[in-house]
Amino acid sequence: MQERTTQVDPFYQIVVSAKIVGPEEAQEAQATAKKLGMSLSQAILILRHSTEQTLRFAMDAHDLVKAEKINVDTAVAAVICARQNEFSIMQALEMMGIVLDRPPPPKVETNALTELMIDASALTMDQLDSAIKKANETGMPLTRSIVFMRYQSRRVVLESITLLKLVREEKIARDDAIRALRIACDKRQSVWQIMFEQGIYKDCSGASLRLPELLAMSMVVSESDLMDLLEHEVLLEVPLHKLLLDNGLVTHSLLEAAMTMLDLVQSYLKPYQAAEALRNCKIKNIGVYQAMAELNPPPQMQAELMRFGDLLVAAKVADRSIIEKIASEGEKPVRVGKKLLDANIINDQMLYSVLRTQSLYKEGLVSSEQAIELLKMCVKTTLTVDEAIAKLGWTIPIRMQWSWT
Repeated sequence: MQERTTQVDPFYQIVVSAKIVGPEEAQEAQATAKKLGMSLSQAILILRHSTEQTLRFAMDAHDLVKAEKINVDTAVAAVICARQNEFSIMQALEMMGIVLDRPPPPKVETNALTELMIDASALTMDQLDSAIKKANETGMPLTRSIVFMRYQSRRVVLESITLLKLVREEKIARDDAIRALRIACDKRQSVWQIMFEQGIYKDCSGASLRLPELLAMSMVVSESDLMDLLEHEVLLEVPLHKLLLDNGLVTHSLLEAAMTMLDLVQSYLKPYQAAEALRNCKIKNIGVYQAMAELNPPPQMQAELMRFGDLLVAAKVADRSIIEKIASEGEKPVRVGKKLLDANIINDQMLYSVLRTQSLYKEGLVSSEQAIELLKMCVKTTLTVDEAIAKLGWTIPIRMQWSWT
């Protein structure tokens, strides 16, 4: 009797073997895809078994398998390598010694961005030389090479790009940019906070969310890809929307949806709601207004105000009875924090963390649940707010976090 063989979906093999989803999750997604008449990747996203950013590795590798340029085993290895090193699939393949037919990348050299980082002591010359060598070997952009070699964090690189843009727009002096970046690195704080404290530059409030921030918050575009594009925007002076479209990172319809969301943030949506709605536009392939209608709670519902003491109680930093004995109702957060500091209920770092977290909540950059989760992470560890945000895998604009009154 001839043995019957079952044809296994290559994409299914890739996501399971590369441990993007577990076998049970993959089977559930496969059943959902069959029932709803959609692709396996769409089902995985709808079931929230993976993020779009992570699943993109498998999708890109699967495209190469379909084109018969690599086999499934190679695809799995490339996905694992790409995830570990934050490479693209093509860069992962090159790292594995597999070079597909494509022109060699241009030679990477130092530029205005890395010169700014060198002058601010955010990067040493030896580190830059090593990063340039790695970039030329792998074809990855220089900034990504700097992050990959762990010479600097992605946040600092992104802030350096923004500083260079502010310098070129003549909004700040180059010497001030260098000073702010140096202090920010020394104190492990946001460069925006340093510029505010030093009187160098004060940016606008959270109501004016910007396109790259919305794309990153919604995870429609990965932070790594966005970093590359923002670098090209400032160095090559090419508009971001053109770079996004030319690189196939967004469609025209998704870009239009993002612009609509940005307009609505001014009057109707909180930033975190806009990010959630835009993410659903892409994942579910639905329109802007349907995505907003599916938000829970609805955008027009006024959230209950979370005070300084409420955050401390929710994160189990202090009992409400203790806070009420020390501080009067209606006092400003900074004054309440100072009283708790003097009473040794909290320390300097915790005061800073609570004020920053409350500011994020007031600006609508995080929900009340996220604010509590973030502060709990700071309590449980010695991480700063910025580091805790990264640990949680969130992307939140840092420039709007100093409104503490």
